[in-house]
Amino acid sequence: MRNVIQVVREALLTNFKELDNWFDKEQALLDFKPDRDQWSIREVLEHISLTNYFLLLIINKSTRRALDRKSNGHTVVVPADYQEKFSQIDVISSKSFGWVRPEHMEPTGLKNMQEVKVLLKQQYAQCMYNLSLLKNGEGVLVFTNMSVNHLGKLDIYQYIYFLTKHIERHIRQMKRLEKEYEESAVLI
Repeated sequence: MRNVIQVVREALLTNFKELDNWFDKEQALLDFKPDRDQWSIREVLEHISLTNYFLLLIINKSTRRALDRKSNGHTVVVPADYQEKFSQIDVISSKSFGWVRPEHMEPTGLKNMQEVKVLLKQQYAQCMYNLSLLKNGEGVLVFTNMSVNHLGKLDIYQYIYFLTKHIERHIRQMKRLEKEYEESAVLI
């Protein structure tokens, strides 16, 4: 389990650090929209913070349940096919599947970017705190259903890993937007 926790921790560190860099970009890039129905980088960052908020509600509740189960004598048992689920979650970072996000995860585009940055830092800290509480494998004691891409039941480590892959997906989206922005600036 130490390897799993380390992989999740590194994914959190890498992806949240990358997100932080986007706040230093020029305002014109953050507001750039290639098409009216596409999100700007500003909106993508807001969407990530909204999605993290809802994922963390589940992760926090599950962490408390897992710690309760551990204190009540439940034994940590890792299934033989445990790593397979992580491979299924890896797909989330690509564009190779369809999923309609709930309306409450849609960005308004009106949120202050400094507030979003602070919120993302708090979310990172909360994820790391949950991992520190679950340092002995307790995260496998609670499973929660994930409807995205038909992933099914995920334990807490897998749920946090899903959160990191969702961030990666949108980092790729922001990089594509940045490239389109640069190409449009050349044309002008």
